Amino acid sequence: MKRKTLALAVAGAFAIPLSAFAQQSNVQIYGKLYPEFTVGSSSGATPAGTSSSTLGPTPTGLNLKSRNSVDASNTRIGFRGTEDLGSGLRAIWQIESTVPLDQGGGLLATRTSFVGLRGGFGTVKLGNMDTVYKSLGDPIGTLGISSGNFVSTSNIISSRVPFGGSAGSFHLRANNSVMYESPTMGGFQLFAQYSPGPTAASANGENRSATSNNRVSLYSLGATYKVGGLTLSLGHEIHKDFFAGSGGVPSTLRNPTDGSGSAHSKDTSTRGTVMYAVGGARVSLDVATIEFTESGQAPTGTNPSKFDRYKHTTWALLWEQRWGGPWRTTAAYASSSAGTCSLVSLTGAACTTNGLNGNMVVLGGEYSLSKRTALFALYAKLNNGSASVYRNMENVGSSGIAAGTDITQYAFGVRHDY
Repeated sequence: MKRKTLALAVAGAFAIPLSAFAQQSNVQIYGKLYPEFTVGSSSGATPAGTSSSTLGPTPTGLNLKSRNSVDASNTRIGFRGTEDLGSGLRAIWQIESTVPLDQGGGLLATRTSFVGLRGGFGTVKLGNMDTVYKSLGDPIGTLGISSGNFVSTSNIISSRVPFGGSAGSFHLRANNSVMYESPTMGGFQLFAQYSPGPTAASANGENRSATSNNRVSLYSLGATYKVGGLTLSLGHEIHKDFFAGSGGVPSTLRNPTDGSGSAHSKDTSTRGTVMYAVGGARVSLDVATIEFTESGQAPTGTNPSKFDRYKHTTWALLWEQRWGGPWRTTAAYASSSAGTCSLVSLTGAACTTNGLNGNMVVLGGEYSLSKRTALFALYAKLNNGSASVYRNMENVGSSGIAAGTDITQYAFGVRHDY
């Protein structure tokens, strides 16, 4: 009844006809308020003039200045509901938006938003949704946060790669998506998703021009099996013509990404996840392989070598403990290998990955004041290899992190769920 009353109040505030809510009395308003005060600093940037990986940026030796910030990247508001269509069929919908509580402003449907049908055949949804790969991995998160925060292990395991920018991430929300979720059968459930033009790519497939040879698309598949406190998940994702490799390597190694040439890319990742819950404890292990490949390269006398392939392995271990009272704690460790690489080269040039590794340590604690409100404290130390630029700091793009920079951050704040 409280949720219905709140929905009516919001409807009035936004001039939504009350008859709409009378017809859909099961509409829910939900969300999370998650402001935090964060202190961050960095050190250890690889000195300028020091040799680095073939694929890494030129070291500058510049560390970021210590900074304070108020962040609220995990704050959100959502609306969702269902309608019974008869014969076991239901319409379902959700509109979820980021709320920039620290700065003001904001747009609708910036987070997972969709409309779909659910029945005996399973569920079909269309909209802007987390990929299957993202949804199945990192099932615990850090105090319930799996992305968008400096303590998220996705900054390492799902690869905000040591090069490649956001297009190199496999921890995505893919817009322009259609998704299928099967019914649960004996503990098993299957998932499939397709997007013909996610904007995380270097070029949007839906806006393909008359001169472009690119076919930007995303495919995300997965399966889960649950029995008792054990959950096993497997996800696989394919990015076509994202050009995450060329998007991050030195300019002389890049293939053309605008579709004007014959170059294409296919980036893939497979991740297995195990989670076990017993008593007040939950433990999860994520292991992933991530590979970026490109084809159709055209080396020239001026640029005799072009990017061909980069592959690495990542993993993360997380433990969360509830202590039988208001306290909850968590600890996590994530690591990425330096990996292997190759070039298409007229001169037979070798490709080295020295220093493209990274790791991250996370600690957190929470004290509940009620079922919905808690105080929390967080700490994370991200260590980059000598040629890596993994990053987890708010308001800092790839150009703001020098190769080899180690980032230390801690924060405290208040969480309220509604």
